[in-house]
Amino acid sequence: MRACVSSVAATPRAHARWRRARRVARPVRCAAGRTAADVSDKTPTAASGESVSGAARGGGGAASTTGPSSRPYRTAEEYAAEGDAFVARHFVNLKNGIEAVPALRDHLGLEFDFVRIQSTMCEAGDMEKVVGELDANFLIAAALGYSCVVYDYGSRDKKRGAPRALWYGLEFVRYALNVEWFGEADRVPVLRGKNVGHDFSRKLRGFPKSAKKKLRYYRKFLTDDVKARGAVRLVGVYKRTTHDDDDAFYRQLVRETCAPETRAAGESLKTKNETGDPTRHARRRRLASEGDCVRALEALGFEAFYGGDADEEWVAQVRGKDV
Repeated sequence: MRACVSSVAATPRAHARWRRARRVARPVRCAAGRTAADVSDKTPTAASGESVSGAARGGGGAASTTGPSSRPYRTAEEYAAEGDAFVARHFVNLKNGIEAVPALRDHLGLEFDFVRIQSTMCEAGDMEKVVGELDANFLIAAALGYSCVVYDYGSRDKKRGAPRALWYGLEFVRYALNVEWFGEADRVPVLRGKNVGHDFSRKLRGFPKSAKKKLRYYRKFLTDDVKARGAVRLVGVYKRTTHDDDDAFYRQLVRETCAPETRAAGESLKTKNETGDPTRHARRRRLASEGDCVRALEALGFEAFYGGDADEEWVAQVRGKDV
């Protein structure tokens, strides 16, 4: 036997073929039958992204999606139609997203937290730092099954308008959470009309153990509903801004709208309004779902971003139409 191995090893190509022939394929489990409980903190996950589908691998074919369709895409309208089934949690992205605070607080009466997904880190491709800056409020909300609605303002993309923190950062966060929590991505990861499954997989595989451990820590909080769904729900909401890089503007705005003395005045006004307007509580309840919030925000001039395989360029390419 050793003689055979030695003779095979004499030619590198033959040796490579011999090693491939001896390689044992791992069994693949379908997405529907796999839950987060099947993946321990020490079990390697399918970070390669290969289990998504042939389309996600860049080789054609249909991708597994959240819905019943086997198409390698879903439209933004289809994702939006599911919004009423999710309770929304709101996250203002620092710093440009601060511009959304008056609309959230004064027009819609919504509570919100802050999150930081840096567009500069996305531009540099440093996705480990992007994920590393996600805080506990955001991660546990995603694990518990909330729709995490992230607000940001952008100015550089004149054609599409969506900030890089959403179309790149939030897209990678979704991919990383789904792979680390459920073992695979739930959709074709797409950036600007291009399948980036291999790139995302490479970046996630390159994360140090500490970064992956941070993400996997929150897996223990997944609810049964989230396990059954096998995916997190992340939605972007955005507008254009004329204050990009204007630190003084954002510093003043966040102080005026979020500092303790401002919040105390807001609570006083809230009490007065609730006393004089018995329907205020009902309005707040109606805005509890992602769908209601998005529709109210769109009425204020915001746009929703569902990303991934709902990317307009990607959908147009798959359908065989020109953008």
